Amino acid sequence: MLELYQNIKARRIELGLSQTQLAELTGYADKSAISKIEKGMRDIPQSKLMAFAVALKTTPSDLVGSTEDNEYRLIEMFGKLDDEGQNKVIEYVSDILASGRYSI
Repeated sequence: MLELYQNIKARRIELGLSQTQLAELTGYADKSAISKIEKGMRDIPQSKLMAFAVALKTTPSDLVGSTEDNEYRLIEMFGKLDDEGQNKVIEYVSDILASGRYSI
């Protein structure tokens, strides 16, 4: 779990966000909650993980530290989508790649 907290802090700094700004983006009252999260002193509820991913312009998998198992599950889930769903995912991934943050 410590990797999650370290990844949140690193990504926040990379984006130039203050702890106060991240607190506002994720629905926390103030920066003290973010400080405690980044130090591993406070857990993040599963329901907040997506809020952090959106605020930090990344994915939940990147925040928790993607593993091969996660990648396999994503591929499996992609295969279960209909054509419209797959096209939406492809469009989303294309947008992420165009941002320059990731490359293949």
